[in-house]
Amino acid sequence: MKYKTVELINRYHKDNSISGIISYKNKINEEIVDVEDAKVSGYFVYEKNNEMFSFHLHISTTITQLCAITLEPTKVLVDFDTILFYTFKVADDDSFPIINNIIELDEEVWGEIILHMPFRVIKEGAVWQNDDEVILEKENPFSELFESEEKE
Repeated sequence: MKYKTVELINRYHKDNSISGIISYKNKINEEIVDVEDAKVSGYFVYEKNNEMFSFHLHISTTITQLCAITLEPTKVLVDFDTILFYTFKVADDDSFPIINNIIELDEEVWGEIILHMPFRVIKEGAVWQNDDEVILEKENPFSELFESEEKE
């Protein structure tokens, strides 16, 4: 998803919604066995005084990872909301640069997907047994952190 800043500024007060589909098949590796096209939707805000664009996005995709116990492919829904900031003059680590008056969302959206996907996946019904003791795993060790941020 690539946008020219001039086009975004011109349509800001008319239609600031955005939506699209991004393919990440090129990201498949030994840890990510498959990834469905990511559905991205939301809107953008242009702050003229700060020369900044903020993209308020809902991202949804399904990633297939190997189960940590059985090594069987396991599908995981990754579905979340996020905000991405783009500026002409990057002043901090919370914003991305606008290069040649073009905003390209693909890599930053992928980075957000990686942050929101589980660290390791355990297929439903799979259990790890260690000395007759069953150990159950949480889906994502960071899920509690994301939940606490959403409540604030």
